[in-house]
Amino acid sequence: MQRKVPEERLSLDTVDLRQVEDDMFSSDDSASASDAGENHWDRNGASSVMGGDASTARRPAVSDAANVSAKVDELEQAQMMQALRLVKEENMSNARDLAEATLNVNPANAPALFVNAAECESRQDWSEAARFFLVGLSHNSSDPNMEQGFQTNVDMLRAQRRRFGDRPLINKWEDVLSFKPKAMAERPPSPEDKPPWHRLGPIFEEIVAEPVCHIKDLLESQQDVDHETMELRRIIYQNLPYLNQLYAYYRQDLNDSQNDELPLPGQVEHDGHDPCDDEEPMDLHGFWRILKECKIAMGNVKVKMPVAVFDRIHVQGKRRLTRLQQNSSFDVASQDPHARSLKVVFYDWIETLIRTAVLKLQGSLSQRFEALIKDFLRPFAMRKQMDKGFLEFQMQEIQEIFQEAYVAEKTRKAFDYYISSYKANKVKKGTVGPLDLAMSFNHIHSIFEKTEGFDPNFGVKKLMESYCKITCDSDLLPQEHPNNQNSEMVYDEFLDLLLRCCRWAEAESTR
Repeated sequence: MQRKVPEERLSLDTVDLRQVEDDMFSSDDSASASDAGENHWDRNGASSVMGGDASTARRPAVSDAANVSAKVDELEQAQMMQALRLVKEENMSNARDLAEATLNVNPANAPALFVNAAECESRQDWSEAARFFLVGLSHNSSDPNMEQGFQTNVDMLRAQRRRFGDRPLINKWEDVLSFKPKAMAERPPSPEDKPPWHRLGPIFEEIVAEPVCHIKDLLESQQDVDHETMELRRIIYQNLPYLNQLYAYYRQDLNDSQNDELPLPGQVEHDGHDPCDDEEPMDLHGFWRILKECKIAMGNVKVKMPVAVFDRIHVQGKRRLTRLQQNSSFDVASQDPHARSLKVVFYDWIETLIRTAVLKLQGSLSQRFEALIKDFLRPFAMRKQMDKGFLEFQMQEIQEIFQEAYVAEKTRKAFDYYISSYKANKVKKGTVGPLDLAMSFNHIHSIFEKTEGFDPNFGVKKLMESYCKITCDSDLLPQEHPNNQNSEMVYDEFLDLLLRCCRWAEAESTR
C-alpha cells in the first residue's frame, strides 16, 4: 500500500504576489481615469494626436522628456505584469529575467524585487532572497513586506547553517597583490532541475542530513560531507523498493526464493513520510538471518564479526535511542541486546545497515553502503535455505519448546552460569550493560567437558564444526585456547547448538 506523499512547497510565500498584481492593476486604472482627456496615450499605446483632430492639434505639446518617461513607465509596468503572470505559471526563471531587466532601469521597483526574491526562495537560496529584500528596504523602508521577507530568509539561513565548523581561512593579500577576473556567479539549479533524490522524506532526512542527522558521527570523518550526504540520498532512493521488499521478506520470516522485482503480499512501501508504528516490526532474528545468509557475519584469523557485534550496533543506533529515550524510564543497559524477539523498526534498520557497511567494508561512507547492497544483499538475500539444522530450529514446535517456562529457565541459567564461572574470561570492549553476554568456544568446550558430553563418536572437532557453522566463524582451534576467546555465540545460537548436538547423538544411537 503506497501512501500519498505530501506536496512539497518550494517557496516561503513571504510576499503575496497576487496582491502586488492587484495593486498594480488598481494604480494603472486610477492613473488612466485621472489622465483621461489630458494624456495623449490610450491603453493600446495609440496617440490621438496622430488622428489629425484640429482641436487636439491646437493643444500644448507635451515635452519630449515627459513622453519618454511615460513610455518607460508603461514598458516597465507591462514587463512586471508579464513577470507576475509567469510566476503564477511557476516559470520562475523567465520571470526573474524580466524582473532583472526592469531593475536595470529602475533599481527601486518593488514588484521586481518581490519577483526576484520569490525566484530565490523557490530554489531555497535564502541568502540571495534576503539580499533582494535588503535592497528593497533601502528604497522602500515603509513597506512591511520587505522587512518581513528579509527577517524570514535570515531566520532560514540561521536554521540551516552548519554549526561547530571552522570557517575557511581567507588570504588577506588575495585581492591586493593579484587582480584576477572573477567568474560570473551562476544561479543554483531550481528544484525542477535537481535529481529526484535531492531531498527524501523527512524521516530519511533525519538520518542522513542536518539538523538532526543520526549518522553525524560517521559523516564528520568524511572529506566532503555534502557530497557524501547527497550520495547516501541517491543510494537510498534508487534501492528503496528493494530494501522495502527485503525488510518485508525477513519480517514475515519466509524461506522461498523471491524475485526482487515482484513485491510481496502485504508489503509496506516506506517512503520517509509514513509513521514508525504502521506495522509489526521485524524481529531481531530476521536481522540475524540477513547477516548470515548474506555472508556479512563472519570470522577469520584477523577479524571476528559474529551477530553479537551487529546486535550492539543496532541497539546503540542514534535514531533508536532518540526514539526510545522519549520514555524517561528507558535504559539501554537494562535490555538484552541479543534477545530474539527484540523489535527492529524499518528506519532503525536503515541506520544499522549504514553502520554495518562502515564496519564491514573499506572506502568512503557512500561507497561502503552501496557496496553492501550491491555485493552482499542483492546476490544472497531472499534465497531458499536447505540446511536441515536451520529448518529444524525454525520449526514452530521447536521454538515453542524452547519458550516453555521450565526449559527457558534452565537453559538460560546454564548459559549464564558457564560464562560467569569460566576463570579465563576476556573483557570485551563495547558491551551494552550486564545482560550483554555471549559464549566463546572455550565456554562451550568447558560445558561439554564438565558434563562429559564428549565420546568417541562426538569429539571436540565435531563440536567445533557445529559452532563454526552456526556463528559463521571459519577459524577456531579444536581445543581450549586463548585465541578462541574472541569468538561469540548469543543465547539463541546456543539453543541451536544444543539441538544440533542432540540430533547428532540421536543419529549415532540409532546406527
